[in-house]
Amino acid sequence: MRLHRIKYFRRALQESEDSVENTTSHVVFDAVFFDEPTDNTATRAGLERLIRYIQCGDTVVVDSMASLSSSTEQLCTLIRRLMEKQVTLEFLNENLVLRHDCLEVVEPIIAVMEALAEFERATAREKQAAGIAAAKTRGSYRGRKKKLSDNQVVSLIDRACAGESKSKLARDFDISRQTLYRYLRST
Repeated sequence: MRLHRIKYFRRALQESEDSVENTTSHVVFDAVFFDEPTDNTATRAGLERLIRYIQCGDTVVVDSMASLSSSTEQLCTLIRRLMEKQVTLEFLNENLVLRHDCLEVVEPIIAVMEALAEFERATAREKQAAGIAAAKTRGSYRGRKKKLSDNQVVSLIDRACAGESKSKLARDFDISRQTLYRYLRST
């Protein structure tokens, strides 16, 4: 069984290729994976390569939880994904080691983190609702801007009543079919 130490990090905006080598030169790693700061969660090729590379017993070293994920919810999902691969996960800045063979310790930590993530979402929704309510009382909240003007809605309804294809109408007005049907139901 191989036991590799693998480094993962997100390169900072000001870092160059040389600093990537300097980041990992003082400690020996069997492999190093990184993503650019501009990579979003959908396009993190370095992280995906890391997950394909790791095997049972490996240790993944990450500078900080923030470099692994931008939200607590995503972090919990990634930790679970790594634990399923039976690897040890080290967070250097937080001085935290999550071992796959100590799931009775790791699971409660993840559960608390997930509870905090839910708390963050609920707090954000409450703040958003309060902000919208305050804007409505000031008269400055008008909701989302309508996709079509009144003249376009009349034209849309006329063409739909004339039997024109709903798909063609949606393409012509650059709206989804769901939005098209919503406009047609409003008449």
